[in-house]
Amino acid sequence: MQKHVDPAKGFAPDNAPLLQVSAEDFRANFNKRSFEFRHRLQDTKLFEIDQLIELADKILAAGATDRFAAVNYRQANVGTKIGTTPNLGLRETVSKLDQAGSWVKLSRVQDFDPKYTAVFDQLLFEMEGLLNQPLRREITWSTVTIFLASPKIATPFHIDHESNFLFQLQGDKDVCLFDPNDRELVNDKEVEAFYLGNAGAATYKEHLQARGTVYRLTPGDVVHHPPLAPHWVKNGDNISVSVSVAFGTKPLERVARIYQANSLLRTFGLAPVSPGLSPTKDKIKAAFVSRFENRNPRSYADLMFTPVNRLRKPIELAKRVIRRSAQGRGSIKTTV
Repeated sequence: MQKHVDPAKGFAPDNAPLLQVSAEDFRANFNKRSFEFRHRLQDTKLFEIDQLIELADKILAAGATDRFAAVNYRQANVGTKIGTTPNLGLRETVSKLDQAGSWVKLSRVQDFDPKYTAVFDQLLFEMEGLLNQPLRREITWSTVTIFLASPKIATPFHIDHESNFLFQLQGDKDVCLFDPNDRELVNDKEVEAFYLGNAGAATYKEHLQARGTVYRLTPGDVVHHPPLAPHWVKNGDNISVSVSVAFGTKPLERVARIYQANSLLRTFGLAPVSPGLSPTKDKIKAAFVSRFENRNPRSYADLMFTPVNRLRKPIELAKRVIRRSAQGRGSIKTTV
């Protein structure tokens, strides 16, 4: 877990908060539904293109190849699967965003420059004040991610585990967010596959598009993405710079463990109950999968996927034993 400090002062010239939202609205909507408000991250001067190219150089110099992605999305649309587009060179792509159909992601930038760490701490400090609760005690993983994209680029429909706030700094874009609890839009099996490591598990269903809410983000706007809220993004006519502040928490990890347990149960031909329908079963499932966690995770992948990776071989062995003992018998489906 990353160590955070309380900021001594704000970043705006008038010492105003970076988050321009009422505590009432923030508390009512946080992690439940998408909502939009205003921000003042532009006052930090850290998210201009020249500063971001310098930041990209620091990431490259550190050899942190897992912290960036530069992708050609010229042919992508909202229905394209995540992970099916070619990678590009990072620095060249950043410097030529106005010429190429490119999408660049710089992840966990707070690890490479203390100025970005300070901004992140300030934002978390303000969120705690708005929620009136010790949010940072619950955070298990966090990232400040910067997205740079060429005009007209579309980021495909997908889901994310984290609680997320997307800040628009330059250009404009449409962000369409859907209800995170709509299991007709993204069903349990798709969420389970996502929690097994398939980032593109959620499939866009065009006939359900009307269920989404489209936010037109311009510089100074921020929209909240609740955990598992399906969404897609389309850039406007100019280069777009956005900042995502996202974090996982202990309660969100518990939900992930339940979905992972359900996926494992399906491999035995069982019919698991959806999370939230049986508190007792949820407690048992989460406790079991959690026993296989990495107690000192070094990455998001370590945190999220270590339990299922550790369970794969024992489960395959158990399945073989069950198949041998069940030969010649009819199958029985059990709800668990």
